[in-house]
Amino acid sequence: MSFNHANRGKPLEELLENINRIYRQKGIATIHKVPTAWIPIRDRRGKIVTAKVDKKASPDFLGVYQGQAVAFDAKYTEGHRVRWDRLEQHQRDFLDAWDAAGGISFVLVGFTLQQIYVVPWEWWRRGYERRQAGKGMASFTARDLRPEWLVGVDRIPLDYLAVLDKEAEQHGKKEKTA
Repeated sequence: MSFNHANRGKPLEELLENINRIYRQKGIATIHKVPTAWIPIRDRRGKIVTAKVDKKASPDFLGVYQGQAVAFDAKYTEGHRVRWDRLEQHQRDFLDAWDAAGGISFVLVGFTLQQIYVVPWEWWRRGYERRQAGKGMASFTARDLRPEWLVGVDRIPLDYLAVLDKEAEQHGKKEKTA
């Protein structure tokens, strides 16, 4: 598979699918990649030459963790910056509604596979809104993110849900269990 604009996030998505499989096997969480519906585009001979997205989808991943609904999108870059507009309007709307309904919403951002962050939806939304109002940058870097959002890449398997636990404890949203 060639590395192009359409599949630039494939390494991160494959990593997340493997981690989510381990979460399911260990009974920690059930989180699945939402498949994208595609319409094949055929040439005059009927051979499929390309495809386009059939309908606007939800974020990349949906599931349940510790009895709470989880929705997140994954964004990956080999560079140093991620643009706020990397999320489409329908994805932003979905995460807004999910968050308002009490679900856990975030964007998992990979600056290569060595620096992966769990970015709370509220932070992303505020950054996007500042940009839309002409008061903020068009993108952000890893330095703009809080250190506690960094997923410990030294752990195998990578445990991005541990970041959710730390965030919840910090904001008093989670009761401590024995």
